[in-house]
Amino acid sequence: MVNTMCTEGVDRLSNGMLRGRRGLIVAALVLTAFPVVAAGCAYEGQITVQLAGDSPAVVKESFKVELTPHRVKGATTRARQVVRVDCSVTGVFDVREATGSAVLIQLFVVHLRTRPLPRGTSYEIDCAGPTILELPVDASAVQAVAADESGSRTPLSVQAPLTAIPIASGKRLRPERGTQLATLAQPPLPAGGYAVDLTFNLPAARTFRQKALMTALVTCGHSKYLQPIRPLVTTMTRATALAIQPSATATGVSAPHLFGGIRSYGEATRTLSCAR
Repeated sequence: MVNTMCTEGVDRLSNGMLRGRRGLIVAALVLTAFPVVAAGCAYEGQITVQLAGDSPAVVKESFKVELTPHRVKGATTRARQVVRVDCSVTGVFDVREATGSAVLIQLFVVHLRTRPLPRGTSYEIDCAGPTILELPVDASAVQAVAADESGSRTPLSVQAPLTAIPIASGKRLRPERGTQLATLAQPPLPAGGYAVDLTFNLPAARTFRQKALMTALVTCGHSKYLQPIRPLVTTMTRATALAIQPSATATGVSAPHLFGGIRSYGEATRTLSCAR
């Protein structure tokens, strides 16, 4: 395996910390197997939240992402062929240590594999799948827009409210009590940095809890579903919630780290289901 990284204005420390101005990092993983691809998505671990109006209360959340979109599509050419795809997520977090502030960069790689497939099985796997959000059940008018570095804005496709979302092995992801699910899916966007604005209405301003999952979009044989990438969960109860208290003044909310401590790398393997 060859692991290459690109960083902006940062110097690596031995414990996985990076000092210097905040930057985004994208990891590209190249493997010698068939057919293997890797895609990276990086995001800054700070979300800006602001409240506009009070009846209804309009919540606006802003965050930055760095996309390396990649999708593999085809059909198996021989019996018992295995499709292999590596999807990665990188988080960039501001942290405090004894000597002052620092930047912690965490990379999480999920090795996605199918079981041996019959010849002629079609497949399509997109590591930049929709983001799943768990929002208050009374949230409405959910919208999202991505702006590139030139300021050009692209609406994201939003589906809400959803009571269930298909995931691997015939399972369904369901919202917790008092919440609803929503998905944010981007149209084909070129690689680069984007500022994303998410807005939705609440009947009145209040503190609420919110969760998010990054996914890969999988189509294999007659199966089509979302594969959670980070957090790597099959129920929303196992995802970490953010407590958000919106106000008229823009405030920052820290996104959960990809894993505990100051580790800089983690990985896992999941087998994809593929109905004939």
